Amino acid sequence: MTHLNSQHHKDWKHNGFLVLPTFFNAEEVNNIQSWISEISSWEPTADKWMHHYESTKNGARHSRSENFIPYHHDLNTTVTSGKVIDVVSELMSEPAILYKEKINYKYPGGGGYAAHQDAPAYEFVDYHITCLISVDSATTESGCLYFSPGRHQEGFIALDEKGCISPEVAESMNWVAVPTEPGDILLFGSYIPHKSPPNLSNEPRRIIYLTYNAKSQGDWREKYYADKRQAFTQYANDGSNRDSQISKIAHFQGKVISHAESD
Repeated sequence: MTHLNSQHHKDWKHNGFLVLPTFFNAEEVNNIQSWISEISSWEPTADKWMHHYESTKNGARHSRSENFIPYHHDLNTTVTSGKVIDVVSELMSEPAILYKEKINYKYPGGGGYAAHQDAPAYEFVDYHITCLISVDSATTESGCLYFSPGRHQEGFIALDEKGCISPEVAESMNWVAVPTEPGDILLFGSYIPHKSPPNLSNEPRRIIYLTYNAKSQGDWREKYYADKRQAFTQYANDGSNRDSQISKIAHFQGKVISHAESD
């Protein structure tokens, strides 16, 4: 079953991102919202799922959860089979496989993300496609994504020491807000520049990000998370400020805190 028409493919090629409204129906949205609430209630672990926390105007809140798919059967089924992986595979023109997954919560007062491309943070494979599932409304006030259309064809753009697009170059780029509603999906490749502002609203802006690579390139998911855990152990011990990051690039602009501080 195809999910994309010729205009979708033209928009994807031209812009580097694509929105599919109401990809999930109301019942599916309710299920997804419930599943995300379940995952956020899980206690942190040293070897399974990962939670990150930040300081907000309402106190400590989740900023991100990762590596939860193996531990949640319903969400696992939803993102590794059926229409989500089908539409990603359509854009890849070959079968896709899950590379990594995360939830960015961005509760009221939650931090934004500086202009960046995903490719520098996602190693082992050259190209990925991310499928964003909007759990809540993502508006310009609550911190929806902004893209710079067409710039995905330029490779790496002005990478700075943080692994982001240098602020001077980012300021000169054309940015387009891409708001989404619960049940919408937004697809984008690993080279399209994007960013998001902090959440200035009084509502959460929870979003699931599912990143896929071509199955022909191999299954790198376990390697990715093992590498990330090793890197973050190093960051905690090397005296740098990289332990204040939630990724291997320093694009998160909120104030990271530890689990102990969040209690």
